[in-house]
Amino acid sequence: MKIEDGLLLLDKPIGPTSHDVVQHVRRVLGLRRVGHAGTLDPPASGLLPIVLGRATRLVRFLPDGPKCYVGALRLGVTSLTDDASAPPRARFDGPLPSPSMVVTAAAKLEGAQLQVPPAISARRVGGERLYRLNRTAPIVEGPARPVVVSQFRVYGSGTSDVYDLEAVVSAGTYVRALVRDLGALLGCGAVLIALRRTAIGPFRVENAITPPGSADPEAASVLGASILPVDRIPLWPQDYRIEQSTDERRFVSGMAVDAADGGGPPGIRSVSAADGRRVGIGTLGGGRLRPLIVLVPPADVVDQGG
Repeated sequence: MKIEDGLLLLDKPIGPTSHDVVQHVRRVLGLRRVGHAGTLDPPASGLLPIVLGRATRLVRFLPDGPKCYVGALRLGVTSLTDDASAPPRARFDGPLPSPSMVVTAAAKLEGAQLQVPPAISARRVGGERLYRLNRTAPIVEGPARPVVVSQFRVYGSGTSDVYDLEAVVSAGTYVRALVRDLGALLGCGAVLIALRRTAIGPFRVENAITPPGSADPEAASVLGASILPVDRIPLWPQDYRIEQSTDERRFVSGMAVDAADGGGPPGIRSVSAADGRRVGIGTLGGGRLRPLIVLVPPADVVDQGG
């Protein structure tokens, strides 16, 4: 596989959408197949995994959690977006809760729960995105989805209405909706005013690079040097290695192969050749390994003499 097939960890700045970043990478590297794993809203910064070339087919097999965030919230105000990107809808004119009350309320929002998405989000209702449905009143509420909040901690910032936060959540969780729910629990309202993603599963923002500008003459080289090849991308399926080149050729040609010693319990496998090259994703069952995704053409199979 070419070096352009792989994973790129970027530290998204505040401002562009995740799609904007994808388009930027596509232009700089001259690639057609580029995608991202894990949307970040324009006001948020931090870790944004970018998949390139054949790695775009592996997005659903990337580790999807937990996702870690740091940020800040403001009490006493609500907005349509549940963050500070929209004008306030209402302001609370009573006394704000004490820091101890805020900390206690945040702890109550930890655990498995059903979360209603923000009114302005990409979730669909009846096939239409919420952000399109809610351009005008009345507001349409999206269906609640199960999420897990492993950690939600808030800390005083020295300002009575502003608190710093740390959150560890499952995939699909909106931190701004979590802040909205905290404000509702406290009875004063709250909006997210800053958010930065620091990790997704094994991926860490400290290992990410800031996207170079299009005008940077070294932009392509900077991005290219940071691409993690397909063979080294961590995936959640258990590994399975095909030892014989004849079986490898059959697999990448779309045919099932016998699984040595049964190959373990049934399920999805990340499939590699004897030399460690990742050749695809397969499903294991009944002593047979069947191709689900093939990443290399039969012509790329190396004859191991088997």
